[in-house]
Amino acid sequence: MAKKVMKKMKSKFAEIKKEIEKILPNSPLDFEPIHSKLVLKYVLKLKPDADEALKIAALAHDIERAVTGITEKDLKDYSKIDEFKKEHSIRSSKIISDLMKSNGYDNKVIERVKYLVDNHEFGGKLDAEILKDADSLAFFDYNIPSVFKRNGRERVIEKIKFMYRRLSSKSRKLVDGMKFKDKEISLLVKEAVSQI
Repeated sequence: MAKKVMKKMKSKFAEIKKEIEKILPNSPLDFEPIHSKLVLKYVLKLKPDADEALKIAALAHDIERAVTGITEKDLKDYSKIDEFKKEHSIRSSKIISDLMKSNGYDNKVIERVKYLVDNHEFGGKLDAEILKDADSLAFFDYNIPSVFKRNGRERVIEKIKFMYRRLSSKSRKLVDGMKFKDKEISLLVKEAVSQI
C-alpha cells in the first residue's frame, strides 16, 4: 500500500513538473526555464530532503512572467521594486495553486506551495528562506549576463545588490566562492557587493 501511494505521488509531481516546464518557455525572459531548474537544484543542495511542495514552489516561483509577460523592465521606478516583487509573488502563487487544483492536489499541499511562492522574494518561515536563497543562488549562477544585456549596467548592479542582500550568510559564502566565466560579470558582482 505504501509503495502504491509513493508511486502515485511521484507520478503526480512528474505531471505538474511537465506542465510547469511547458509554460515557462512562454516567458519574455529567455533564462526562465533554466533558472527554474537551477532554483530546484539549489533547493536540493540547501535541503536534500525537500518535500514535494518545496520542489513545486522552486519550479513555479516565477511562473507568472510566462503567463502575464510582466517583467521588471515594466517597472519605471526601481524604488518600487519591493511592491513589484510582492505583486509578482502573489500572481505566481495564484497561477500555480490553480494549476495544482486542476491536477487534484490536496489543499494542504496547495496552501504550502502558495505560502512558499508568496514569500519567495522576501522569505519567511524556514522553507521560504531556503526558496529565497535558492532563487538568488540561481540568479548568480546563470541570470546576470541576460539581465545585464537587457537592462544595462545600473539596473544589473541594483539587481545584484537586491539578490545578495537577501541571502543568508551560508548562501552568501556560496556566492562569494562562485567563479564567473565572464570577467565583466565578475567585476560587476564585486562592485555591487562592495556597495552593500
